[in-house]
Amino acid sequence: MTALTRAARLTGYETLARSLGVDPRQELQRVGIPLRSLENPDALINYESFLRLLENTAVKGNCVDFGLRLSQSQDLSVLGPLAVLIGHARTIAEAADFASRYLFVHTPGNRITLAPVPLDPALTDVIFSIDMVGKAPRRQGFELGLAYTARTVRMLGRGAIRPCLALLPHARLAPLSSYRTAFGCPTEFDSTTAALRFATADVERPLPEHDPMLKRLAQTYLDQNFPKGKELISDSVRELVRQFLSVGQATQQTIASALSIHPRALQRKLVSEGFRFIDIVDDVRRNLLVEMLDRSARPNLMQVSLTLGYSEQAALSRSCQRWFKCSPTELHRRRRVARGTRQSA
Repeated sequence: MTALTRAARLTGYETLARSLGVDPRQELQRVGIPLRSLENPDALINYESFLRLLENTAVKGNCVDFGLRLSQSQDLSVLGPLAVLIGHARTIAEAADFASRYLFVHTPGNRITLAPVPLDPALTDVIFSIDMVGKAPRRQGFELGLAYTARTVRMLGRGAIRPCLALLPHARLAPLSSYRTAFGCPTEFDSTTAALRFATADVERPLPEHDPMLKRLAQTYLDQNFPKGKELISDSVRELVRQFLSVGQATQQTIASALSIHPRALQRKLVSEGFRFIDIVDDVRRNLLVEMLDRSARPNLMQVSLTLGYSEQAALSRSCQRWFKCSPTELHRRRRVARGTRQSA
């Protein structure tokens, strides 16, 4: 199924592209996005094409922080019917919960997950993820999405609530000053997730714009006009496993605790969706291994092992042999050769 997003994601794009000497309409046509989308924020556009648009424009305009800059042109209204609900949430935690439940109204390919930081309950991560099977580059998309989330939090808290750390799942693209401006905090790169880290007390702090009546009306409207099928708990488990692996805490008991359910209840829910917890962990490890090898010119296999939750490199080697019938070093070589072949084609 083609992933779609509302054309409101293009808010500010035309002005920013022109300021960089890029013809926005030419770039839209290049990726197959209809020009009329610039005038109709409620139109649906291909999400993978939108991600390619961000990457292409960043290159064409020689603007490595394009996603970060674009986020500064977008406010809460970009979310359309979801804006009222999030704008009147009681806390940042509740706003994140609303986003996790209703973000499909805006962009089904995005997810927001609230999770405690492993081994430190005083900190909480708001995780932004891109769920899609396409091969479009995602770096500018991650930076736009996370910077927009930070901007939204600042607006909801009237500037009083800010993250203490931003996490991005790729190498640094822009000067550190660009990230400091966008996030208002230090940034850590090559993380396993894209997330904003807050003091737990801040995400539970009452928000000044909270209006119970408007919140209730907005939620009723969304429930009646944008029905959605059952939320899969396996998706939330995958996101949490990625976060907890590197500290050796990706156990069924720990993940169940993060989801506020009993481990046996979690097991039953996963079985009802056709999954086993152990298989999800194995799948996340395999995908994360590929991601880490692809972004490293010379991977430190011990660090890769620790990030995947293995206590020794031999365990990583055994798993890689089981998954790909080769060693991690050979897998890295094969993928580097394959990338070179595609680029020269």
